[in-house]
Amino acid sequence: MAELAVSTVLRSVGGLAVDETKFLSGVTLEVALLKDELMRLQAYLRDADIKWRSGNATVAVLVTQIRTTAYEAQNIIESADYIEKRNRLKKGVMGAISRYARLPSDLIMLHKVGVEIQRIRRKLGEIFASAENLKIDMDNAVVIEHGISQDYGLVEDDVVMVGFEGEHEEIVDKLVNNENMLSAVSIVAMGGAGKTTLAKEVYMSSRIKQHFDIVAWVTVSQSFKGIDLLKDIMNQITGRSYDSIDQMKEHDVGKNISDFLLGKRYLVVLDDVWEADTWDQLNRTVKAFPDAGNGARVLITTRKVDVANHVEMPTHVHYLKQLDEEKSWEVFRSKALPSYKRSVMPDVVEFEKLGRILARKCDGLPLALTVLGGYLSKNLNTQSWSDVLLGWPSSKNVDMMRGILARSYKDLPNHHLRSCFVYLAAFPEDFEIKVSYLIELWIAEGFIPHAPKHEQEEVARMYVAELAQRSLVHVTSRSLAHGWIEEIRVHDILRDWCIEDARNDGFLDVVDKTSGQIGVPSTGIKTSYRSSYQDFNAQNLQATPNLRALIGFRLPSISLAKLRFLRVFHIENSRLRNFSNVIGDCIHLRCLRLINCEDVTLPSSIGQLLYLQTIDMTGTHSQVPNSLWDIPSLRHVDLCDGFYPPRSLQQKEIQTFRLQDASHISQICNLNMVRFLGQMTQLRTLSLTTHSDELPAEMMSIFANMPRLVDIQLCKLSALGKLPGSHNFPQSLRSFSLFADAIEQDPMPVLENLQCLVVLKLVGYRG
Repeated sequence: MAELAVSTVLRSVGGLAVDETKFLSGVTLEVALLKDELMRLQAYLRDADIKWRSGNATVAVLVTQIRTTAYEAQNIIESADYIEKRNRLKKGVMGAISRYARLPSDLIMLHKVGVEIQRIRRKLGEIFASAENLKIDMDNAVVIEHGISQDYGLVEDDVVMVGFEGEHEEIVDKLVNNENMLSAVSIVAMGGAGKTTLAKEVYMSSRIKQHFDIVAWVTVSQSFKGIDLLKDIMNQITGRSYDSIDQMKEHDVGKNISDFLLGKRYLVVLDDVWEADTWDQLNRTVKAFPDAGNGARVLITTRKVDVANHVEMPTHVHYLKQLDEEKSWEVFRSKALPSYKRSVMPDVVEFEKLGRILARKCDGLPLALTVLGGYLSKNLNTQSWSDVLLGWPSSKNVDMMRGILARSYKDLPNHHLRSCFVYLAAFPEDFEIKVSYLIELWIAEGFIPHAPKHEQEEVARMYVAELAQRSLVHVTSRSLAHGWIEEIRVHDILRDWCIEDARNDGFLDVVDKTSGQIGVPSTGIKTSYRSSYQDFNAQNLQATPNLRALIGFRLPSISLAKLRFLRVFHIENSRLRNFSNVIGDCIHLRCLRLINCEDVTLPSSIGQLLYLQTIDMTGTHSQVPNSLWDIPSLRHVDLCDGFYPPRSLQQKEIQTFRLQDASHISQICNLNMVRFLGQMTQLRTLSLTTHSDELPAEMMSIFANMPRLVDIQLCKLSALGKLPGSHNFPQSLRSFSLFADAIEQDPMPVLENLQCLVVLKLVGYRG
């Protein structure tokens, strides 16, 4: 992953320092020399990664030194570039002076930049000398990387339901039989055997939907909280919003569930249960799932037999069978040799011969079959397939899966995509990862390269599709409007592999209540540039001073260290005690995401974060300072109340604007909001949601100046006489959701002219 660090820094050096920033003109030669040396290193690192993974400890030390030095270079150059950007934004007399002359403080900083770059170049010189002493070729180590394929419409979202047909029917029969008592069916099998896939097919079957009045699905995992599972179930069965449930006590949630389910025939699925007392914990304060003698059921998936037998109700334990040889071949073939490829392959018989042997080696495990099939589908030559067969491990299951994953990882087309895949370890087990969130994190980290004729978001979506094609991620939902992948999950076996690889490389540390501390990598590499805290109960987060990403989930109450080099700050469902005191110093920050967090105040110093691209305050209530709108790099804005539009918008490049729970808009903001949003001419997504008041009908007039807009959601508008003419809507519009108090004139003569429109939700028409 050091190659990623160097390539990221090269973009900073080449783009920021040399091309745009006048401030660095005094050290241009030093910067150019640094750039040449980093480019030489980049070629070496392509080969060094292979040597490091083969166990060469000396190379590992060199790689670590290179990465550290590269990041130091980026930090010093960006710090200088930051001052230039800040000077451009200054107003008045001091602004004019700083733009056209050198302030004493600038000259001092410029001198420091030159000294620091010279120091970094000396360190690089020492690295080159070490490589020469070790007889490592720094100039000829080149590995050709292949590109991302373009057949994204052919991604399969699920493991093919092959071999489970009989078991599917057997489980459905058990769930819909005539027994009136509340009872359970438990599916038991090892990891990767297809438990969740089978349970999902059962859950979605028409017989289940027709038989049960209410169905709910929750994923339990190893680190679960009973109250969170109950709230999730309550949200599903009652349709109430999380905001109204969030403050309820466990007893009240359980009582509400019990009252709602009483007299109804229900099915509750508990997926991926690890602890035998899970059912007891869900019914600890009150019996949440009543037995009304009407045939209600519980479906459990687990790896442990004792979990299946512990539930205090009549239970049918279903041991999932491994796929037989023929069914294994069918699953493998669907991934490795899909029909659209088989039809044009002249030597398909030879591939099928090798493929049957490889499928047999996977011991009937669907996860192994699909991941290996995904890898081989990208390597359609018989030599590659033969090499896999020759290198097959003698031991089974764990070593087999590790070997397949290591080979699939190594085969990913470039170091950018490899980093993107391992980055998935930052999310908790069984977490539903929103692809839009993930893409913004990847871009903030510098993982997504600039490609000709493709924006970074497009490249990132190609990466997600590539991982899905290779069965390294599981697609859980797609966008109706765009067809692209919207949410993904990572199988826990793949996630465990990513965690280990990330720790060993010093790329990312995962800290949770199980590990209790930052893991010490087995290679002896101590420095980690990213930390993910998950369900970790600590008063203060201990982090290395050079941390570039801090990610956290369900942190009860924590104080933050001062992290001046932070690029990513992503925290969900947590309480932050001193956020406003530290965030203003994080001048390198690209992505600030605080979802459902407490005790958060956005300080006016937020305006000092001149590289900030994304701010997401979904579910987090805080007043929004006007200084936010002066940030020149801002692209994606998600806010939750506390927003009052300023008179003007300094920068006009915002692409996403979402405002949820926007109270008092019509009384306080009214036309100021219309005027403010109307300046966002590059907007692609606009979502305004208010529950108490109504948006002004004049909001419909702003779309004419937004030619790139593709998604609109307005909920809800005041009475609307009629829609503006179709020429006032962007012709690129794909999704339009409009909730109005009243729409008086037929909107279809306008909407029928929007040729790209795919999704339409219209509420309030009275004609």
